[in-house]
Amino acid sequence: MKTRREFKPIRFALIVFIGLVIFCLAQLSWWIIYQIDLGKQLSRHEIELLHQKIEIVTLNVNRCFRHKTNMISYALDMAPDKGKFIDSLLADSSIIGYSMTDSSSGKNVLFGRADSSLYTAIGGGTVYFNPEYPAALLGDDSSRIEFHPSGRNVGENMSWVHPEMFSISPDVMQGIEDEAHRRIKMFASEGSFFVLITLLGAFLIYRTLQRSENLKFRQHNFIQAVTHEFRTPLTSLRLYLQTIQSGKIDSAKKTKLYDKMLDDCYRLDGMIDNVLEAGHSDRNDYKLNPSEADLSNDLNEYLDNFEPLAKGLNGSIERRIQPGIISRTDYGALERAVKAVVENALKYSKPENRVVTVTLDSDDKYARISIADNGTGIPKNEQKNIFDRFYRIGNESTRSVKGTGLGLYLARQTVESHGGKIIVESEGRGDGSVFTIKLPLVSS
Repeated sequence: MKTRREFKPIRFALIVFIGLVIFCLAQLSWWIIYQIDLGKQLSRHEIELLHQKIEIVTLNVNRCFRHKTNMISYALDMAPDKGKFIDSLLADSSIIGYSMTDSSSGKNVLFGRADSSLYTAIGGGTVYFNPEYPAALLGDDSSRIEFHPSGRNVGENMSWVHPEMFSISPDVMQGIEDEAHRRIKMFASEGSFFVLITLLGAFLIYRTLQRSENLKFRQHNFIQAVTHEFRTPLTSLRLYLQTIQSGKIDSAKKTKLYDKMLDDCYRLDGMIDNVLEAGHSDRNDYKLNPSEADLSNDLNEYLDNFEPLAKGLNGSIERRIQPGIISRTDYGALERAVKAVVENALKYSKPENRVVTVTLDSDDKYARISIADNGTGIPKNEQKNIFDRFYRIGNESTRSVKGTGLGLYLARQTVESHGGKIIVESEGRGDGSVFTIKLPLVSS
């Protein structure tokens, strides 16, 4: 007898699969963290580039003003016509004005404009530099970097412009921060989505593999159970036939043996019907032949037919059947479904008190067949599985009640094919069970 531990290939496949899933999730998590960190780095890099641009512009402006200062100082001493020189001086885009004292009148004379805080004294005069010139050197970044000269900058140490006079536009800073947050949200949300998809896919694959293992285990148990179920009546038949063949028994005993042989034949026939029905029920073209019927009368007939079964198990069936309930049913299929539930109830009831209560009543929509026993009960964690094909609680090597695991499966298939449903209620071990079959009523 194989146990679950012996299905090692599937177990190994599950372990390998889980390892691969963990590896993929680790790689995906690393990629998400990397992309988020890369987004932060890009934002810092963009800000650093703007600060570098400020430093370069600051150096270029001061270099330009220093060069102009030296050139003007030299030219004022050497120019034969200072008027023409001043005109050419004001044509330079970096200079807006020049003021000097007239030697004849002693008055201050201004050429151009003096509205700049960037200036320097040269040769008895003052040169005023263009305050918009540093911003002009920013080029394409002039809309991203603002220039705000502060104080009076007379060119101390040949420096007029300082990096502190530049600042990155608040809108630009906000845009960089927003872009960084957008990237973080994008990769966090997309990454989380892919993680969830991976986990969902992993769960579905794991569940499929697990179900495959469970089905394989149940099929193995089914083969063991069917082998035993078929061998028992066949062994009995062989013994009975050998006894009859010996010629050592009288006619009365032969008649009893014939009855027992017929019971074994019926039992074999029932098991074969179950196996064939299980195969048919999985086919897409499997159909019932329902017709309008008096369910109350049919159920009484079913129970009459089950009486020998109940007596053979030293049990009894109590009936509480409401008359006149009409439903559309397939007589033979529904009989097999009810028999499967009643037989289970009898087999799993306590040997000293095998009493099964069958109740039929109805509400506005459904007829309800309730089959209650005082048997071993069904653990709550097993109740959702007992209608699965080949499923039996426990395993073939330990359970005392034999069966194939097809009865309740076929019962569910049959009831659902009638448009109804079957449910089980049990508080657990030792508290008995109640199976309820609901079938649609015929509209009046």
